[in-house]
Amino acid sequence: MLNDLRSDAMGIISQAIAAVDPSACVQRSVKRDGDLLHIGSRSYDISSYNNIYAVAFGKAAIPMASALEDILGGQLTEGYAITKYGFAGSLKRLTVMEAGHPIPDDNGVLAAKKVRDFLEKTGPRDLIFFLISGGGSALMTLPRKGIALSDIVNLTDKLLRVGATIDEVNTVRKHLSAVKGGGLAKMAYPSESVSLILSDVVGDPLDVIASGPTVPDRSTFDDFHEIVLRYGLQLSPAVQGLLEDGLEGVIEDTPKSEGPIFEKCYNFLVGNNFLALREAEKKANELGYNTLVLTSSLAGEAREVAKVFASIAKEERRRTIPLPLPVCILAGGEPTVTLKGRGKGGRCQELALSFAIETEGLENILLLAAATDGNDGPTDAAGAFADGYTVEKGQDAHMDARVMIQHNNSYQFFKDIGDLLVTGPTGTNVMDIYVLLVREDL
Repeated sequence: MLNDLRSDAMGIISQAIAAVDPSACVQRSVKRDGDLLHIGSRSYDISSYNNIYAVAFGKAAIPMASALEDILGGQLTEGYAITKYGFAGSLKRLTVMEAGHPIPDDNGVLAAKKVRDFLEKTGPRDLIFFLISGGGSALMTLPRKGIALSDIVNLTDKLLRVGATIDEVNTVRKHLSAVKGGGLAKMAYPSESVSLILSDVVGDPLDVIASGPTVPDRSTFDDFHEIVLRYGLQLSPAVQGLLEDGLEGVIEDTPKSEGPIFEKCYNFLVGNNFLALREAEKKANELGYNTLVLTSSLAGEAREVAKVFASIAKEERRRTIPLPLPVCILAGGEPTVTLKGRGKGGRCQELALSFAIETEGLENILLLAAATDGNDGPTDAAGAFADGYTVEKGQDAHMDARVMIQHNNSYQFFKDIGDLLVTGPTGTNVMDIYVLLVREDL
């Protein structure tokens, strides 16, 4: 039975990820009719521009750029594609660079400087495509004057360790970087630009995805200050000085909606978690499950979210609520993990292990927790499978699940029992997908 559940879960997650393949998302969103490109509510006559450039950055940069190259052919002049180490691929017209994620590194700074210098030569008769996907905030980093990369790295690490939300992390990043929070649109002006965006953020707020480089920024230095106070963060002298100057109005805040910068910049969402969940729902229905899409906005501490999935599984086993068996409950989003131990893992693995502890001994259930990009935290796994026998399997391997989770060591636990999900880089990134399957007894 559990093998059948695992096979079904893999089929469901595979169809979900295929639906948000970045290349397919771009192909669906950019329709070419001769020299006319139709994108959302706008059309562009590409014969009217002197040059057409592209800058792709994020975990999905390569497949998104490849799709655009196929659409534009020889009319695409040149550009850059910046992606995470191990995610690179060959492109015909764009120069490919790799950089660090989730912690930015020197290559990310170098890439940002090259893009800045590249944009300086563009003019009002040029069209620039920005292809933006999850991870873009870390992968293209240009510290503000007086700020060192180490300042950004150390503060980002502190935010991740205290369990800050992606919105909070990006609010801080936007105010330390010259490229985020509308900064890239400012660099591109007065050229016309189109941003094709693959969302990896709950609710799809365009000013948060990749730190909103091409949209007006709603966050302020006051928001930055509140985050610092909320988590009791200690700032370096340089960052403290920047924050104080920002609060006092000595330096400009990030670009807002006023002014001409954003009049020439069109932002269009090409794919998100909800699209993936809808395809997962179709596959689950085909497999004979009564299916419910719970939410695409899952958030909160991973261990607490796991308890919700566990309570649903228990209710299904006891009372077949909310749906008759067999049932598939789907959800997507991006929970967080507050690190207290020195183990290795990611939010999907942590959630799966917590679910296993909560459902110990429960029959005919399975949870598959998977990061759609193939990388759950700083591991080579996309996530993990958990069921009512997971804790017992750990005991057989001389591991205590409760001890392992206290040390945030879910990766080692699932690795030793053979229940990691390892896909390798998928080329896409629309947060996480959670597949809960509950079957009737045979």
